[in-house]
Amino acid sequence: MVDYDLSESALVSLVALALEEQKGIRLAPGGARSVGEVLSRRTRPVRIEREGDTLTVDLNLSVDYGRSLIESAKEAQRAVAEAITASTGLRVRAVNVTVVAVEYKETHAA
Repeated sequence: MVDYDLSESALVSLVALALEEQKGIRLAPGGARSVGEVLSRRTRPVRIEREGDTLTVDLNLSVDYGRSLIESAKEAQRAVAEAITASTGLRVRAVNVTVVAVEYKETHAA
């Protein structure tokens, strides 16, 4: 049997790819938006904690205005858990979602 290890950046890439498939949901831009975020150090859009073969994923998301925040969070949780499990075989204990922004996207007439 061959031993292997997945880097955190590879796992973050899987998360980003899983969310690309979801309309109106995206990772929030990095960088602190408030004093609370600076103090809590939650400025990265994706944080992954690994305990053996089990992962806990924390996401900071932006959601388009007009979408249900609850449904968007559930879609993100499902998509991320399925992508990680299917691609790596690792078990996802939890996908914790924080919606940090609601964005209004204007449609431009042609």
